[in-house]
Amino acid sequence: MGVIVLGSANLDTSVSMPRIPAPGETILATGAASGPGGKGLNQAVAAARSGASTTFVGAVGDDEAGERLRGVLIDEGVRAGLAVSERPTGTAFVMVADDGENAIVVVAGANGDGAAITAEAASALASAGRDDLVLAQLEVPLDAVLSAFRSAKERGATTVLNAAPSRPLSDDQLALVDVLIVNQHECLDLAGAPVGGAADAAGAPTVGVTDAAGVSVEGAAVEGFADHAVADAAPVEGVADDAVADAARFLAARVGTVVVTLGAAGALVLSAGEETRIPAFPVTAVDTTAAGDTFCGALASRLAAGDALAAAVPFASAAAALCVQRPGAAASAPRLDEITELLATRA
Repeated sequence: MGVIVLGSANLDTSVSMPRIPAPGETILATGAASGPGGKGLNQAVAAARSGASTTFVGAVGDDEAGERLRGVLIDEGVRAGLAVSERPTGTAFVMVADDGENAIVVVAGANGDGAAITAEAASALASAGRDDLVLAQLEVPLDAVLSAFRSAKERGATTVLNAAPSRPLSDDQLALVDVLIVNQHECLDLAGAPVGGAADAAGAPTVGVTDAAGVSVEGAAVEGFADHAVADAAPVEGVADDAVADAARFLAARVGTVVVTLGAAGALVLSAGEETRIPAFPVTAVDTTAAGDTFCGALASRLAAGDALAAAVPFASAAAALCVQRPGAAASAPRLDEITELLATRA
């Protein structure tokens, strides 16, 4: 069974600093580096390093950055279904504080070229079947994701959506999703619940963040809760645990399986009418930039291999725990032997 990842690809510029600056403040950085990123590319690399046969579908510009990203995918053993857009390759600027928190500004570039991505996805999915899993995020145009999921469902493939950055999704759109992965903020957003309040079972998702066709800004408060395995992650201020659980139940009534990552509290899994808590691996974070993407890619790899959620989610949590202990985005994803070794400590 293979994993087909549809999503964004960026060339990241990561800047290290003592802390994230306040608005209007200037801080002297302690270092800077560039490397591959984008939620889609990060998840594809994580899936491949976790042992899955992986294909990535996205778009880059006709530029040096695009060629560099293509080379990264090839080096990682990922089949690169990259459309070449007239727009420049996507770019992300990542601020990483000494405590591991981050703030990210993303300029979509080619990632916003929905027509190019849709055409490339159609080609990649032409031979997909029941043994394949299609994983997508929301850093590319929603129409491209929905088109790919429709094709996947027609061919019997499993669809997995990491609804990040969060945005409104209708019941008809959610019906195309077999497995939904969200953090606490995204869970509340999609369910239409205000922070600190329970989901309104009669309502529809109403809260969004941004559209991938423009410039998205992901603050530390949001990204921090993609830190699926960070033991010292702070709780979402003002959000009661039962509010997140209620929102998750609202979503589970519309999607077959929902996985909500809970920072230090691990993950909540809702499937087939059952709810399961999966504990986190306690670690100290160095860089949380790709923790959520690593979790998603690793989870997809194990679901594609036929694992049940009870085994796949701890595997993904272990992968994320290893990821946050090293700097970088795609480069921070651990390999299968590392994940297996950490998992053995819980046995």
